[in-house]
Amino acid sequence: MKIINVVKRNIFLDSIQILHISEEVKKLPGVIDAAIVMGTDLNKELLEKEGLLLDEGRKAHPNDIIIAVKIVDESYKDKVLSEIEKMLSVIPKAEETYYSIDDALAVLRDANIAVVSVPGQYARDTVIKLLEKDIHVFLFSDHVPLEHEIELKKMAIEKGLLLMGPEAGTSIINGVGLGFANAVNRGPIGVVAAAGTGLQEFTVLVTLGESGISQAIGVGSRDLSEAVNGLMTLQALTALEEDSETQVIALISKPPALSVQKRIIKYIIEKGRKKYVTCFIGGKEFDVPNSSKGRIIQTFTLHAAALEALRLVSKDLYERAYERFTLSKEEILRIAEKEFNRLDSRQKYIRGLYTGGTFTYEALVLLDFLIGNVYSNTPLKKEFALRNPWRSFKHTIVDLGAEEFTAGRAHPMIDPTIRLQRILDEAKDPEIAVILLDFVLGYGAHHNPATAHVEYIKRAKKIAEEDGRYLVVVAHICGIDKDPQNAAKQEEILKGAGVITLPTNAMAVLVSAIIANRGIANNKLDAFYEYYLARH
Repeated sequence: MKIINVVKRNIFLDSIQILHISEEVKKLPGVIDAAIVMGTDLNKELLEKEGLLLDEGRKAHPNDIIIAVKIVDESYKDKVLSEIEKMLSVIPKAEETYYSIDDALAVLRDANIAVVSVPGQYARDTVIKLLEKDIHVFLFSDHVPLEHEIELKKMAIEKGLLLMGPEAGTSIINGVGLGFANAVNRGPIGVVAAAGTGLQEFTVLVTLGESGISQAIGVGSRDLSEAVNGLMTLQALTALEEDSETQVIALISKPPALSVQKRIIKYIIEKGRKKYVTCFIGGKEFDVPNSSKGRIIQTFTLHAAALEALRLVSKDLYERAYERFTLSKEEILRIAEKEFNRLDSRQKYIRGLYTGGTFTYEALVLLDFLIGNVYSNTPLKKEFALRNPWRSFKHTIVDLGAEEFTAGRAHPMIDPTIRLQRILDEAKDPEIAVILLDFVLGYGAHHNPATAHVEYIKRAKKIAEEDGRYLVVVAHICGIDKDPQNAAKQEEILKGAGVITLPTNAMAVLVSAIIANRGIANNKLDAFYEYYLARH
């Protein structure tokens, strides 16, 4: 066995392209393992953990590419490196390439929406040019200065346009998915979301509930902050109010600033004509006047939001979906008891390794209710911030899509490398009881995440077994069978590795809590079902 490091100086490739090349290199004869990465500190640390980093790679700079390969023996070296050079030399070409917005619009005369994904500091100039030409914008970029976001959204509103973002992970406009989106049905339910994976979960559950989505508008994670003041949320709600295909409107986010929540709810009560479901995860309840009761429904989980939106379309849809999404208390306890009876006395903690930021937040809110304080790199309270985001402490839920894990590499929904290594690290802790995972499918996500994880899950269970322990792995798959990855196939693969899969993130969190806690008091379980899985 031999390890090779080659550094290509001052060459930048898109993280998706690099990931694809890495996967292709692993298929070459004689290759045991491989990683092609930019030479950032984060990537070098990961190569070190994987046993793929040599002194040559350690000297790489962030703008360099590190080729790290483990081969059977020296005889494969020249052939493998030659093949890698060929792969690096082939730069994918788009079917149509334009070098200015004017050039593109001269050909695409009917275009009325543009996706912008440029470094955040340069986004303003690009977006202004598009807005000036009456083009709606889906702004995928992050690190856009706050003052730019406010300026651009005010300009869009003046022109009657949508500016989705910045940090807009997902939108679905007229059936076309932008960013990370699933192959959901068209239907009568519209959604406005300041939460990317929250939007995905809601639209997936609505589709699984036999209905569909008219429009799904992602407004960016900061839109409901006090500074941005819900500018694009109100614009999007107005658009859905005017959309003849939309019967029910859902509004999804982490807790808005209270002043912004009041502004949004005032609009819904006084100017809204359609039926509404709000889902402010971990947020504050608001008063609904008698004149709006039954038209405005409050929920506090994605699970409940989807069910209540379906109820507002049809009671029959709701009842069928409730049976599909909501396991009974007896079934939940049966699943959990079977697992926690196999744990030893040392095992008591949950380790959630999430790729979705909204799923992370929802899990933190639910676990805070079920079992108490939970540590995180994105905690509910500052005192429960992890000292080191790479090391868990007691109950821990980690958002692996946060900036500290994605500098210089693709998001973990695309490249699972960071999570795969973390699964093995967590398995070594004798106090771990449950590893909790999300699998987000759809366009843009990893083509086969279950297969990418399954060997690492088996290795993690083996690590625990060799220490005389049993390791529980619980997962939720956010996706449908029509997605490129096929949700049913992903579930089959995970179950084959001994993973417990649940129909929603809320259900997965509940099962994990009962397992780690060796049960939940009946009154708390009843309260969970009443408050988090029902309307208010």
